[in-house]
Amino acid sequence: MATPLKAKSAEGAETMKSLRLSLRLLLEFAGEQRDFGVGELAERCGVSKGQVSKVLEAFSDHGFLAQDPETRRYSVGVQSYALGSRFLVNDRLCRAAMPVMRDLVTRTGHSARLSVLKGNQVLYLIGLEGPLFVDTGWRAGTSLPVHSTTAGRVLLAFMEPKLAQQLLSASPLRAVTPHTITERAKIENIVARVRITGYATQRNETTPGLGTIAVPILGVHQQAIGTLGIAFPSHVVLASDEADIADQLHQHARILSQRMGCTVYPFGRNEAAVGQRVPRGK
Repeated sequence: MATPLKAKSAEGAETMKSLRLSLRLLLEFAGEQRDFGVGELAERCGVSKGQVSKVLEAFSDHGFLAQDPETRRYSVGVQSYALGSRFLVNDRLCRAAMPVMRDLVTRTGHSARLSVLKGNQVLYLIGLEGPLFVDTGWRAGTSLPVHSTTAGRVLLAFMEPKLAQQLLSASPLRAVTPHTITERAKIENIVARVRITGYATQRNETTPGLGTIAVPILGVHQQAIGTLGIAFPSHVVLASDEADIADQLHQHARILSQRMGCTVYPFGRNEAAVGQRVPRGK
């Protein structure tokens, strides 16, 4: 007969197992797929449909998921949005970035992007669209493989080399479009160049017809805590213009980096007048 202590321990272990399953199921909705059926998730996670059904019902009852009454499939609920929006309000980097990004859009006419590293993926935190908007299909909250984006290559360039190697070795480098560079040696050469120039550029690698440029946002210890980038229709920006646009990005990233505690931003021209015209976030 189990002692009360052993029974309580077993009960606690079962509770943690259920919690982990619940979180794993909820995180499936953070990917690109819009909705899921119970059987689909059960197969993905290797558990019974009954277990999945109970968890999804609980999330639906509390508004974190919504169930279509006709298809019976589940999608992200309004409560998940409400919870996620608190991150944008409370996160120091997001708050500081908004006025800087608005000024960048005004000055360049292109769409601005704030991105961070999440595991071995690049997470787009904020996107502000400019008048030369291109619908890429990538929205705030979207993740892409770190090797495939300018933001990811910048982050790889300014992290510990050992960690960068681990990220590039963790899984096959898949192609997002037919133009995505997937050869590791080529990616490593690009990253090495980014470490010197302070910016990455690419065209058509995540979306056909789209060009992107990104630069690092540095923190207190000169580490890359995120990237500031722009996206534009490939045909409206010449390759010869990319360095000038990167310089504008560096000017704005310097302002943002200084607000995040970086004392020396080593790239671009130090134009104090730009910083004086960008309002501070609250």
